Amino acid sequence: MKPLFFSFSRVHLIGIGGAGMSGLAYVLRELGCKVSGSDRSFSPVVERLQGDGFDVQLGHDKVLVMEADLVVYSAAITDTCEELVEARRLGIPTVGRAEILGELTRSYFTIGVAGSHGKTTTASMVSSILSRREPSSSMLIGGALQGRIQAGLGDGELFVVEADEYDRSFLYLYPSAAIITSIDAEHLDCYRDLAEVRDAFRQFLDRLPFYGWALVGGDDPDSRNILHGVDRPFYTFGLGDENDFRAESIERRDWGCLFELFFRRQHLGRIELSIPGDHNVRNALAAAGLAHVLGIGFATIAAGLRCFDGVERRFDKKGEAGGILVIDDYAHHPVEIAAALLTARDIGRRVVAVFQPHLYSRTQYFCEDFARSLQLADRVFLAPIYGSREEPIEGIHAGLIAGVMQGQGYDQVEYISDMEKIELRLLESCRAGDLVLTLGAGDIDRVAVDFLAQLKSQKR
Repeated sequence: MKPLFFSFSRVHLIGIGGAGMSGLAYVLRELGCKVSGSDRSFSPVVERLQGDGFDVQLGHDKVLVMEADLVVYSAAITDTCEELVEARRLGIPTVGRAEILGELTRSYFTIGVAGSHGKTTTASMVSSILSRREPSSSMLIGGALQGRIQAGLGDGELFVVEADEYDRSFLYLYPSAAIITSIDAEHLDCYRDLAEVRDAFRQFLDRLPFYGWALVGGDDPDSRNILHGVDRPFYTFGLGDENDFRAESIERRDWGCLFELFFRRQHLGRIELSIPGDHNVRNALAAAGLAHVLGIGFATIAAGLRCFDGVERRFDKKGEAGGILVIDDYAHHPVEIAAALLTARDIGRRVVAVFQPHLYSRTQYFCEDFARSLQLADRVFLAPIYGSREEPIEGIHAGLIAGVMQGQGYDQVEYISDMEKIELRLLESCRAGDLVLTLGAGDIDRVAVDFLAQLKSQKR
């Protein structure tokens, strides 16, 4: 289904290595476009795009836009980017990712999956369920599944979209149905406070059409609060008895769980998950609830969730060697870190956390919250801040978190200012039976991969 507005043949994406932009590249190619792109540095996403035949250049150069008839830029790109400046000088149409995605969503019954935490996993669960029915659905989701980008156009009318609240991008979308997993103080470089975040999510719900409906995380007070005065049908999900969709008789395992799914007083059946954590039970409830409201049968819902084995970088088991289990997680907010560490503790091993803070501003805002969450680990190593789109802020570094932890009486923390020395400290400190958990939205996952490789080489 080609959107009526779309008549471009050569599209250039500035910041193509971002999770949302890379997925858009695949969708645009399916629409028949020749897609090129640029990004400031090499990454696994860039490597994957190049391997799949996309012309991706490193660095920004104005000559890269010369042949494009449309230039798309990510929210991280500023107006001073030379590619963007040149495109506008030449009169080439330029558009932000959020705006073009919004126009795409007009052509479908769009399921917008939003939330401060868990939206990638929840959207992926929804897509897994929908993949078991015909006609096929479209999707544009940030995280990859087993090396496969979750982006593509199907034959049907459903379009699963990860709705990102960063820079209020999700307010460009036209959702027909919405999920809000949770609302938290996040992206405080874009929002003044939690009240502004709540207001943006309420505006997102207000974009639902007269025939639209929503599922909202009922265990989260901030999510419940935005429902006051909503004039569209809505359902809540969670572990509390007051929710419309809820889980009962949860049976937790090392790597997954079982639970009974209820819709109000109706028992729908037993759900089996292959990924651990109560937060993933809630994510599954959201996906199952949405599918149920769409009229999808329970057997299809259960099958879609049973075979869902997680998203890359979401409690991603990298392997085990020398009796040490290595897991990587994208958690970069104090709430997400606490959820990942609680899940790790349930496995019953000594937990060694390696946290790389993401963004100087986030470290500044949440320093004390990070310190509290990280104390759920038995031992903590702190890596230098991954600045991403930000310039350093004077006096802000990961050692501040270590100082707060030590001030609270937690002495099993060490700040390592040289990223290259973290692997050595892990080799010196870890022992058989440990679980090493790397945490962060930057490039900390390479520490997990390299550390595991070292463990395997020591066994030879």
